[in-house]
Amino acid sequence: MTRARLLLATALMLLCAAASARTVPPVHALFYQPQLADRALPAERWPALFARVRARGFDTLVVQWTQYGDGFTAPADRAWLRARLDEARAGGLQLVLGLAADPAFFQRQADAPGAVASYLQGLARRDVAVAAQWQALLGAPAITGWYLPLEIDDQHWRNPEARRALTDALAEEVSGLHVLAPARPVYVTAFFSGRMAPTAYAQLLADVRATGVRVWVQNGAGTAQLGTAERALYLAAADGCAGSPAQGRVYEIFAQVPGQTAFAARPLPTAALEAALAQAPPCEGDRAVFELRYLPEAADLLVH
Repeated sequence: MTRARLLLATALMLLCAAASARTVPPVHALFYQPQLADRALPAERWPALFARVRARGFDTLVVQWTQYGDGFTAPADRAWLRARLDEARAGGLQLVLGLAADPAFFQRQADAPGAVASYLQGLARRDVAVAAQWQALLGAPAITGWYLPLEIDDQHWRNPEARRALTDALAEEVSGLHVLAPARPVYVTAFFSGRMAPTAYAQLLADVRATGVRVWVQNGAGTAQLGTAERALYLAAADGCAGSPAQGRVYEIFAQVPGQTAFAARPLPTAALEAALAQAPPCEGDRAVFELRYLPEAADLLVH
């Protein structure tokens, strides 16, 4: 493909993404991170669980991944996950399907920019293949959006070459996913830990959004790496109404266990949980909550 034709194709893709962004209604979503250990919860419990999620006002289930490393690639495990997705839909929830998560992502993103570019392009191609597989399994009408399980931070994409590798791979992935369904939105989440100034972080999000991805910013309340006032600065920069680089916010309904360097979380007390669930994003954007197992009705998932 000549450079002129490549530029034209990219411009058309971005125009389609912009049109899609204007027509995608806001969602009230709940994340679910499927784990193989979740199979221990009896099958008959899941329909009632999804019905209670719907009764809380959620309209969408964001399945964070449909493949985690080699997890959920075995036919029996994939069939188990498909049954849960069918039950979620039967319970009145729309599905945003996460694609292929790589457990090594948080290490690999620290590689040299050239290696990162090759790695991310490989992830993009794998994601499109996984999306095609699940679309064939569920049928196109069952899927309302795709989720990219990358979690973009404010540390690894400060280098212009690394950021270009990221945005090029995202644009390639969005293009591939739009072949499957041109108007289906593609989502990704981002978080911050004080490694960029708020305005620089907002520019990172704007660069990501320009690829055609809808960006949701994690509010950081559960991990609590920054104080309330500091978090407010980043959130204000990320999702102000006019020309906002983010289209939604992720509300964390867990608390990091003190003294743990790795992620270890516990559910919020009832009053704090209800307060967190009552929050609404600015500008009528997307509202997402992380995650199913921290709701009291899903507490059994924490012990398996």
